Amino acid sequence: MEIIRVDGSDADVFRRFYAVKFGVRREELEFPAGMGVEEARVVMAREHAEVRADGLGLVDGDAWLGIAWLDWWLVGNTDTVDVELAVAPEYRRRGVATKLLDAAIDRAKAEGRSIVSGTNMAGDPVTGESPGTAFAAARGFVKKHAELHQVAELPLAGLPEHSVDGYEIVQWREHAPDEWMPQFVELLSGMSEDVPTGDRTTAAVRWTPELVRDTEERRLAQGRFTYTTAAVHTASGELAAYTQMGGTPETPERLNQYDTYVRRTHRGKGLGIAVKAPNLRALQAGVPLPAVLHTWNAPENAPMVAVNTKLGFRPVAQRTMWERAI
Repeated sequence: MEIIRVDGSDADVFRRFYAVKFGVRREELEFPAGMGVEEARVVMAREHAEVRADGLGLVDGDAWLGIAWLDWWLVGNTDTVDVELAVAPEYRRRGVATKLLDAAIDRAKAEGRSIVSGTNMAGDPVTGESPGTAFAAARGFVKKHAELHQVAELPLAGLPEHSVDGYEIVQWREHAPDEWMPQFVELLSGMSEDVPTGDRTTAAVRWTPELVRDTEERRLAQGRFTYTTAAVHTASGELAAYTQMGGTPETPERLNQYDTYVRRTHRGKGLGIAVKAPNLRALQAGVPLPAVLHTWNAPENAPMVAVNTKLGFRPVAQRTMWERAI
């Protein structure tokens, strides 16, 4: 057996790597979420402003026993590397995950990172427990945060017509309009500051127009499409709230809710549902159906969970985040 590096440059190698990664998600989750193979390869093979990614594979001849996907944050959590482990079913209970984790920790130390974090996707929606969480706890990781995984099976009928007096709705697709960019980066930065993260080691990202454009170009390179709906306070012209959803034609059955955020000074007026409902209508009108829309929110973020429930989302799993200092 040997551990090899994967960087996305070899499409055939990456497909073998991805087959293990997403195969485990498909096995463990009723509604597996994640990028398509080419969408994921773009993340790993290209340079980006906020993150770089690579991977490790444990192979034995032509057999892929397991993989580790590593995200190295370049803004925000620059002391952390995020690691996702996946082991093919026929090779479990043989120490494959432990070998990959040890290799990932060695890489992290060599690159000056002090924290290894991991996310378990497949926890029970109530307890969050799974074989993955037991593995993490046994290897010195501490649970830091949990998020409720909810899905909406599209098409949804009867989406509410919800408007808020004093606000108008604006929409755009792949690129934020220049006229809204200064305020849009304020909302993105506010989202980074305010989103519940439990006890995770986090650092808020101060968004800039350049970082937004880089993210937009990465999405386009991945083949992604994005639907954005925002609310504007008509009296002041202030951008008060936004939501973004999207996906890729590579995996038309899997769609993602990205961010939803309401500026602090405009909360308590129902703007969350006021932007999400029309965005959902636009999304449903523009993509092949049926499809599944995925979202994750901290259970303590009760207002957003309630908005999702009202729109037709239901809980299916709990995603837990774990950390280990190294």
